[in-house]
Amino acid sequence: MPMEILQGLLLVCISGTMAGLFLTPAKFMSHYRFENYWLVQSLVGCFLIPWALAYIALPDLPLFLSGLSWKQLLTPGTFALSWGIASMLSGLSVTRIGLSMTYALVIGLGAVAGVLVPLLYFNPASLLDVSGQFILIGVLVMIVGLAVVTRAGRLREQQPTARKAYAISTSSAPRVFWLGILMASIAGVLSAGLNFSFAFSGSVVTAAEQAGAASSASTYPVWALALTGGMLPNAAFSAWTMTQKNTWHRYPLGLHRDFLLAIVMGTLFVGSTVIYGWGASLLGSLGTSAGWGIMQTVQIVVGNAGGYFTGEWIEAPRKARLLLLTGLTLLILASALMALGNR
Repeated sequence: MPMEILQGLLLVCISGTMAGLFLTPAKFMSHYRFENYWLVQSLVGCFLIPWALAYIALPDLPLFLSGLSWKQLLTPGTFALSWGIASMLSGLSVTRIGLSMTYALVIGLGAVAGVLVPLLYFNPASLLDVSGQFILIGVLVMIVGLAVVTRAGRLREQQPTARKAYAISTSSAPRVFWLGILMASIAGVLSAGLNFSFAFSGSVVTAAEQAGAASSASTYPVWALALTGGMLPNAAFSAWTMTQKNTWHRYPLGLHRDFLLAIVMGTLFVGSTVIYGWGASLLGSLGTSAGWGIMQTVQIVVGNAGGYFTGEWIEAPRKARLLLLTGLTLLILASALMALGNR
């Protein structure tokens, strides 16, 4: 196997690991509420680092942006608004149903929407050929896997001693199981908005390359535009919630640890995104198929491992744990089928 392919696979696995660990730091915060750490991680991961990378890719970034049309400037952020809402809902759902179930639902439904919507828009006829059949089978397997995971969570919820194991102690939200399921499900569907930002922003990438950006960094301006759009609902909701609940005063209390953990969250998010871009470029045509499937698989495994090792399933019945394992296996199989279909 060529060294470039091996490097690409390694980077994709690192990306999936970082994405799978993204929400884990929230479980170790002692002073910040959800709204406190979510504002910090949103500003770091969706604004500061993406624009810094865009400036590195294009030192004359203001001049480059002034040469784009309004449609080119607004398209990435407009599509990413839905992803921003999804990001916020996924963070809220963790406080109600834990890391394991949130990752399974958000990644699973996001994969289905992210694969089907662009395919139906750009090339609906492909659903009738062999590759399209692989994708449709993968979608069906994904839905079954999500149903199994949800059932596992419901069994865990029925065990009174298990409910305390997956709750985040700093959350003041009511831990209603089905509300968490609904939030994570909506987040999964809306999370595909970030994929659409790039599917419909090819002209910006081309313009960046023409302006002198390296091919590996030509997507950075799109990342900056898209993630800024996604940051807006997260920042607005966090600021509004802190005002309503009077939790702004908590920031000094957690500067020694919670603030740093929130920065780690933002860095893990944007780092996983950038590293995946590097890995996908090295994989060439495999990047958007096998690479994406591997990244999703690693993210599901690591996210659930984080939930397991932080005690989310320690008090759950054996049947619930077996159902979780079965559901995760189906989700991984579904990701592989959809990646094969994309290939």
